[in-house]
Amino acid sequence: MFLLLKNANVFAPTPLGINDILICDEKIVAIAPDLVVSVPAELKTIDLGGKMTVPGFIDGHVHLIGGGGEGGFATRTPEVAIGKLIEAGITSVCGLLGTDAATRHIASLYAKTKALRTEGISAWFFTGGYRVPSPTLTGNIGDDVTFLDACIGLKTAISDHRSSQSTVDELARIASQSRIGGMTSGKAGSVVVHLGDGDGHFDPLLSVVDQTEIPIGQFIPTHVNRKRALLDAAKLWAKRGGNIDFT
Repeated sequence: MFLLLKNANVFAPTPLGINDILICDEKIVAIAPDLVVSVPAELKTIDLGGKMTVPGFIDGHVHLIGGGGEGGFATRTPEVAIGKLIEAGITSVCGLLGTDAATRHIASLYAKTKALRTEGISAWFFTGGYRVPSPTLTGNIGDDVTFLDACIGLKTAISDHRSSQSTVDELARIASQSRIGGMTSGKAGSVVVHLGDGDGHFDPLLSVVDQTEIPIGQFIPTHVNRKRALLDAAKLWAKRGGNIDFT
């Protein structure tokens, strides 16, 4: 089936102004003003009347099977419904665990990720969680990244009272497992690092980068804007070539 969107204010993401968009089997095949379409199949036309039209958003940090739980069982939040993602314009999403790895599991996260793919959006997940040793599905971080198609890396936490207070050696070891799993499967094997309110800030990660051969780009430190001192430390990390994530 063909779908023709008329009079769309297109951002691709470059502003293109008012255009028509022709879609065939979920693929955009043409963007141009005043498209005249003749197709050998059903054509549905929707006049957007100048409404803003943008590419789907990517959200790289979502607790797909729910978050919370730090205030007791009643504070656990429900899993994400695909309708809520679509309402927010999100068409690509990455899921991960939060503090709770006791009542939430990697198997459930993997299943939820696969369900979202079946429902029509792009979805991936990070194995692991705040805990070290990291929770996994296969029993090994590298094997999760290698053999689970939707697994693209690892999640861990530092500088937070809720983390496992991992040593530099432990951080380096789990980051290496994720990296090698990514290398063997053609994925990034990135390590999402939750940063808490602790005064150590980036110090554990800096020690890993300075004392091992793991490149700084392997890490995605997140929540770096939670307080001024951490944000200042994030700027120095970024100047060294590292990634930073604002959430």
